[in-house]
Amino acid sequence: MVMVVPFCGVRYNADKVEVLDSVFAPPYDVISPQEQNELYKKNPHNVIRLILSKGEGDEKYIEAAETFRRWIDEGVLIQDREPCIYPYYQEFKENGKLVTRKGIIAAVKLEDFSSKKIIPHERTFAAPKLDRLKLTTACRANLSPVFAIYSDPEGALEKSIEDRLSKEPIVKAVSGDGVKNYLWRISDSDLLSQIRSRMSDSVLLIADGHHRYETALEYRNTQRKRSDESSEDKDYEYVMMYLSRVEGDGLVIKPTHRVVKNIGPLETQDFLQKLRNKFNIEVVSGAVLPEPQFGSGGNKQFAPDGNKKLPFNEGISTLNHQEFAIVTNNSDFIFKFSSKEPISVHYKNLGVMFLHGGVFGEIINEEEAEILYTKSIEEVVRLVRTGDYKIGFILPPLRAKDLYEVALSGEKMPHKTTYFYPKLLSGLVFHLLG
Repeated sequence: MVMVVPFCGVRYNADKVEVLDSVFAPPYDVISPQEQNELYKKNPHNVIRLILSKGEGDEKYIEAAETFRRWIDEGVLIQDREPCIYPYYQEFKENGKLVTRKGIIAAVKLEDFSSKKIIPHERTFAAPKLDRLKLTTACRANLSPVFAIYSDPEGALEKSIEDRLSKEPIVKAVSGDGVKNYLWRISDSDLLSQIRSRMSDSVLLIADGHHRYETALEYRNTQRKRSDESSEDKDYEYVMMYLSRVEGDGLVIKPTHRVVKNIGPLETQDFLQKLRNKFNIEVVSGAVLPEPQFGSGGNKQFAPDGNKKLPFNEGISTLNHQEFAIVTNNSDFIFKFSSKEPISVHYKNLGVMFLHGGVFGEIINEEEAEILYTKSIEEVVRLVRTGDYKIGFILPPLRAKDLYEVALSGEKMPHKTTYFYPKLLSGLVFHLLG
């Protein structure tokens, strides 16, 4: 059973921090060194000093913990006196349309993955988990929420929460990318009981924050070993989590593209031929950039005469969920493909699964490929055009329902598959672990 409960959150004190926008930050794992420096300068109380301290070695965890406790002692951070859930909305433009992603921040009882009540969709790595474990242990708090999604086709729970929102949120902040962030606080016992009841039969899919969730599991297990008492209601049995429904209009998943430096002994033409042998390919469009030349004599087998030529950006915009684009140093083309061998029904609409299963798994050695992951199509094209990288793969957006279906089937997505947009702000609320 999934248990979603309120908690006494720790938040920035608006009386001490006049400009709240200046103390928030993106999640730690998307912050570049340059952005880290900028956030340090932005405000002496910016959450960057907690989630991504500049200290050396293990000193940075000690420094973050001391800063956290000092801010609490000085009243920069204050704790709510009664348990609350925190509705969190993000308003942004997507494809020219104003949309709002709606969700709540709550405490969720940790479940081992074997229970299949809270499930991952990506693989994790040891180094980031150790880093977050050291930080959690030092601060004894969840500093950033795990992002999870659940299914509620009718949106009944979301509507019940929305009906109880006050006119004025407790936080209004605009992030660096122009996203408007709104946070409320609700302690209504009837609503909290309703949330707990309705969410009990849900299956939560971790959308973002896999390393943070597995860190929370490890921290819980460590604390259990140290305690002689029953740990059932201990704070460390829970993790701070942002919950948003799969069917919501604002649940946008942007793709993470791949650029490959090393394709082994293959020449580009050989690679493309192997791809053709592996998949049934239907050309959707060619490029107006140099005509495709995939072999001696100018063989245009991937862009036969009669295919409609589209400008590159226009062609990319036509990608659906079963397609991806390949960029080489002298051609671009977009194709819809189907495997020549039987495929799992669970990911028939996810091009990234075909890419990793049939290309990186069969033609390119993923461990030796030297893959760069980027959200920018322009960067893909630039890196391949300059010759720094051999091949670029441009992927289409993912649909939340497809991702949810894959995860429920027990499949795991390749590393760096999803980019849920916008990112959650760090610093809105913290969850103490005792």
